[in-house]
Amino acid sequence: MFQSRKNEYRFLFSFLMLFSSLFLISTSVQAGYPGSEEAIIRAVERVEPAVVNIKTLWVSSHGRTKEGTGSGVIISADGWIITNAHVIRNARKIYVTLNDGRIFSATSWRANPREDIAVVKIPPNNLPVAPVANSLNLKKGQIAIAIGNPWKFRSTVTVGCISGFGRNVSMGDSGFAVRYKDLIQTDAAINPGNSGGALVNSKGEVIGINTLVFTGAQGSYAQGLSFAIPIDHTMEIAKEMMRSREGPQVKPWLGVHVQNVSPKMQLGVKSGVIIVRFPPDSPAREAGLRPGDIVVGVNLVPISSIKDMQAVINRLNPGDTIIITILRGMNKANVKVTLEGIRQ
Repeated sequence: MFQSRKNEYRFLFSFLMLFSSLFLISTSVQAGYPGSEEAIIRAVERVEPAVVNIKTLWVSSHGRTKEGTGSGVIISADGWIITNAHVIRNARKIYVTLNDGRIFSATSWRANPREDIAVVKIPPNNLPVAPVANSLNLKKGQIAIAIGNPWKFRSTVTVGCISGFGRNVSMGDSGFAVRYKDLIQTDAAINPGNSGGALVNSKGEVIGINTLVFTGAQGSYAQGLSFAIPIDHTMEIAKEMMRSREGPQVKPWLGVHVQNVSPKMQLGVKSGVIIVRFPPDSPAREAGLRPGDIVVGVNLVPISSIKDMQAVINRLNPGDTIIITILRGMNKANVKVTLEGIRQ
């Protein structure tokens, strides 16, 4: 009888060990389920570095410089970024801030207002690139992660699910009206500033570009109705614009207000260009130039007038680093300045 009880205990112990092992395996598998915390964290870590903040400067009808913000997604190592057309609407200058804190001035940009898709180009400088999924394989109910910069809160993550497909929505005003087709609907929270950011699956792949929030008719309020343009369609339109040379003409910008030197100024030089002041966000000022500096050379080419200086700079490109030779008092110096891009 004792031997029988001993065998029963051994059987029970073996059964408990087997059950514990199966439980641990089950828990491990469950932890890797697409909706799990670990999977979401890994997905965010994979895509977040390639989601950028986009700041635009534009001029109002009253002649005042104003600022707009949105999001974008880096899709190529050579510096192309996808965003919404309404994010860069009327922009004269565009600045892109990466998740690692680096800031670039856009060298060119193009937009398709009808599709509300745009591309922005920055210099290729060791850039992270977002992996892209096939948005045709999505399923209702699967995890959806929105990454962007709502209300200037940089690099914000919200989580929801795919709520529906093929949604057609008309939005905008007479100046910028769009009839969106075949949008992805999600309940992941999207707010102003999220536009142009990434909608991501649990594998850390971009499935759409976050575009708008539906708030319902006037006097009503809708919740959990956010929409993204499928990434397949977005990439198709973006590649067309990347290949095209059409779009706003972006010229190189030094960022100085100047006037020609004249003998009446009694500055000790017969010719040159004197810096009077700087506009906002001037690359020349950031490089160390000051009001009162006299420009006498650009890239070792002698400069005697504004016309000379413009002729040299206009042959260059946004993103080029140039050498400005100046006279500051009795001293002569060379200052390196990286030209930015500005829309004509």
